[in-house]
Formats: sequence, structure tokens, C-alpha cells
Amino acid sequence: MPAWALTVVLAACPGQADAVDPADLARVRAYEHARVQLVERLAPTVVCMFGRGERIGGGSGVVIDAEGYGLTNFHVVAGMMKDRLGDGGMSDHQLYPLDVLGIDPTGDVAMFKLHRPEPFAFAPLGDSGALRIGDYAMAMGNPFLLAEDYTPTVTLGIISGIHRYQWGVGRALRYTDCIQVDTSINPGNSGGPLFDMAGNLIGINGRVSIEERGRVNVGVGYAISINQIKRFIPALRAGLPTKHATAGFTVFDRDGRVIVDQILDDSPAYMAGLRLGDEILRFGGAAIRTQNHFASLLGVYPGGWPVEVSFRRDQEVRSIRIRLENLPFPKQARRSPAGGGATNPYAPHAVTKTANRRAVARAFKKFLESTGGPGAFRSVRSIHVRGERLPASRGPDAWQPFEDSNVRPTRPDAVPAENADAFEAEILWTLLDAADDPTDGGYSVIGGDEVLGDIAVVIERDAVEKTDFRVAFDDRTGALLRLEFRDPRSRKEVRYEYGDHRRVGHVKLPHKRWIYFDDALYAEDRFDEVEISSSAS
Repeated sequence: MPAWALTVVLAACPGQADAVDPADLARVRAYEHARVQLVERLAPTVVCMFGRGERIGGGSGVVIDAEGYGLTNFHVVAGMMKDRLGDGGMSDHQLYPLDVLGIDPTGDVAMFKLHRPEPFAFAPLGDSGALRIGDYAMAMGNPFLLAEDYTPTVTLGIISGIHRYQWGVGRALRYTDCIQVDTSINPGNSGGPLFDMAGNLIGINGRVSIEERGRVNVGVGYAISINQIKRFIPALRAGLPTKHATAGFTVFDRDGRVIVDQILDDSPAYMAGLRLGDEILRFGGAAIRTQNHFASLLGVYPGGWPVEVSFRRDQEVRSIRIRLENLPFPKQARRSPAGGGATNPYAPHAVTKTANRRAVARAFKKFLESTGGPGAFRSVRSIHVRGERLPASRGPDAWQPFEDSNVRPTRPDAVPAENADAFEAEILWTLLDAADDPTDGGYSVIGGDEVLGDIAVVIERDAVEKTDFRVAFDDRTGALLRLEFRDPRSRKEVRYEYGDHRRVGHVKLPHKRWIYFDDALYAEDRFDEVEISSSAS
């Protein structure tokens, strides 16, 4: 018998313990002990959320990294938007000041940052796409303000459903492709974490289905999936206004198929070749079952996010890759989560410069760590690929291009931008130098993106008399994923994408790149043999 089943039997019939096989009983005790230890480990990551100086209302949150960044519901912080200040109570019985950073009113998500000199315990992000109906799930938070000493309440249940859709208020507070649980979630749990039994954060609890007679949980709760939230985190961390996506076309169900019934002729989808009457087969890699399923999946993407759309026309299956457009921000609701005051909590808010500078510094720090740490590049003077020096090095002959590039076009009609490789290498060195102090370089986070399947934080440099560019780093590891700029001579848009990062000596570098000019693939270059030249060599 499984350990969890034995636990249920013994809880229901404690007098039967003597009749249970000692080995089975030992497994049950070990299972219970592991669960208790898991709760003890996760409790310090849970936050009781309050407005600054208040001890009424409130909600819950969860810290997701050691610097104090955390996630909660937008409706929990809506009342804090006037000054964007609050307090967070932790399981150490202490209150810590917090700032509200980016908000996502449509998806009912917000990010905050707690402040104290010491690092915070944090919850690792899981994979909500791997959930199965029947999996155990554990919720933690502050229901009914029971946690007077800020020790969170813990409830245990199962995943009751996946891919649910819950309508919000107008365009706000929509729960798309969300998780349904029977884990007890009550008023005050809003914004708190939903964990799997490995201790990974799989969702943010937000709403319940309740009886008409009162706000009492009836075993049907909903959590926003962490895989949706991950796409918004780079922008939320930087304090940016975040918008959800619209596809530029709508669909309806007909004879078991999902058909395009309306499409804007200036939308990216139309320009890429989608037309009325096409049958949508897949969207963002997921097979589309119904009109509602399509709407649910669309709701998990930020505006501007790239997705692949597969469709059938005249028995021919085609695929296009488009960037979704921005859905407008929600308007002021008739009954505002902030209590109906003069401030519209849904309105786009100004970028918090302090939050953005912190996000830039964090991204550069992770980038430097991903290459081998601050000391790894200090002695580097040049980088050679297959015996040829990259078209930039530190020294008097810096920023010179290859005389005979080893990069060959994959399309015979492709025309490279003049000296693009030279500018690529110059910018790479600029990034490495800037990592020591990125706050002085005119850098800012402009949002998030997906590059080669990874979620990236996108940073732009906009400086007078310098080459402006955008760079994308893996938001989790800091690895360089993409570099974009306009070639100053040809005025072509140039994009480099990087993958297969490997260590060479003390430095970790990409060993593969894809080169695009004006959005067309020009060449694929493999860095099969990379050598580092240092000042000591």
C-alpha cells in the first residue's frame, strides 16, 4: 500500500496501527516526517501582505528569490497603488517594508520587493505544465487574518482540474488556463503560493467558488499557473506596466474544428498569411480543441510575445510565427478592488526608475556570473574561433572586422550588413565592461521575450553618440541569448542569437549563433573551436 494511502487509513483508524506491517508503518512515518519538514522549509518564504501601517484586509504573497522579490495577486495590492508601499509579515514574526513593482491587472498578478540587509528564503519556481489531475497540492497563506504572528496557515488537497477559465471584471482579473484545486483557499489566501509536494511553486492562489450565503470555501479554488507568470516576471521585476496579448483574429467552433471567423487586415497574423476560414490546429505549441480553449491559451501570453500558429487550408497544413499585439489595459471597474476611490488601480502606471535600475543591475550581474564570474574576463584580450580572431579585441587594433569571414550565407540572395561582425564584437566587449557598473550606461529593461525557447529579460541601451542596441539575457541563468542593433553604415536591422553555451578555460561562451539581417536568416555559424587569449599568454 502507498505511504499516502496508509496515512489516510491510520488517520481514520488510529487503533489499527498495531495491525500494520512495521515496514509499511515506517514508510508512513517517513512520509509524514518529510511533509512536516517541507512545511518548515517553505513557511519562511510566505508573506502576509498589508498596506503600509495597516493590519486590516491584506492577503498573502511568496518570495521567489534571495533579494526579496515576490509574487502576489493584483487585487491584494490594488489598495497600495497610491504610494506603492506596504508591509510584509514573515514567519520570523517580523514585519518588513515592501514596494509594489510591476502589476498585471488583466491576469491578477503583481510583484513586490521586501527590504532587509539579510537574504530571504525563497520558493523555487516549478513547472505547472507537468501537473496532473489528482496530484497533491499544498497552499500556504493568511486566511481570515489568522496568522497574527505571521506564521502561515497550511492546507493540503489535490489538483482537481487544469486548463480552467474564469471570467473577471471586464478585461481585469481574468484567470485563463488556470489550475483548479480542492486545497482549501479562503479570503486572505489570495496571492499566496500553491506548492507541489517537492516544494516547487506551481501557482498563485487567487479566487474560490463560494456559496451564495457567505464567503466560505466549498472545495473549488483557482490558482494562476506559474508558467503563465514566468513570461511576465522580467517586466514585473522592472516595475513596468504589463499588458496581455491579443491575436488580431478570432475563432469559432464548427463541426469539431476551430475556424478563423474574423481577422484584422493589418494584424501580424494576416500579414503572415492567415485568412478567414483557416482551421487553427496549434497555437504556441498546444493543440487547439475548441474556441474557449484558444481564448484560454491566448490569455497566458504578454503582448508582443512570439508564438507559432499552425493552420490548415485546402488540406494543406501551414505554420507561421507571429508576435502577438497588446490588449488595452482594463478600465476602472464599477466596483474597484481598491475600494472605489479616486485612483484607478487599473491605469497604466509610471515606470519606477529605482526598480528598473535594480533589474538592470541584476541582469548584468547574472550575465557576468554566467560567463564565469567577474574575474574570468579581466585578463582576456581576444577570442579566437577556429584559429581566427573575433573581429574585436582589447588593444590598439580593437574593433577591426575579419578580412575573410568564415561565415557563409545560407541564402544566396542574402546581403550582409557591412561590418556587422565588428559591431557585434564591439557590443559584446561593451557588455562585459558595463557589467561592473551598468547604471551609468543608459541601460533600461524594456520587457521580456522568448528566445530559443527560453524566457529572456530584454535590455536596451539608448545613449547619445553611441551605438544603440538591445540585448536579451536568459532571465534564470543570465546567459546571452540575443543581440540586436542597426548597422550604422547599411542601416540594416541586425540580430544575433546565441546557444550551446560551453566553458573554455575559466570563461563560458556561446558555441553557436544564428545571424539575421532585416529579420531574414543570413547565416548559421558554429563556434566549434573557441580559444581565449589572455594577457598572460
